[in-house]
Amino acid sequence: MGVARQKRVAEAIRAAVAEYLILNLANATPGFISVSKAKMSPDLKIANVYFSIYGSEEDVAYSFKTLEHHSSRIRYHVGQEVILKYVPELRFFLDDTLNYTDKMNRVLKDL
Repeated sequence: MGVARQKRVAEAIRAAVAEYLILNLANATPGFISVSKAKMSPDLKIANVYFSIYGSEEDVAYSFKTLEHHSSRIRYHVGQEVILKYVPELRFFLDDTLNYTDKMNRVLKDL
């Protein structure tokens, strides 16, 4: 499989997961959740989906648990939206890039 196909499929999966969040989990979680990126395995059978969750530590933990609880429904939605031979296994990860950037900005501001 080509890298370009992996990127196209990853973007389609990212969009489908984001759509599910908007339609079904917008008011179910206390933190604000956004899908930052998705990465596909070379055989397109595993999708690593990265989320940014804004809120307190408790909000982040609760929101991530809610995501994991809905993982089978999210996968089903991805299967309906993205036409592939196999629906990929979804693995969820927390993307803390924005929190790290915010922390570094505060440190630099204090200097």
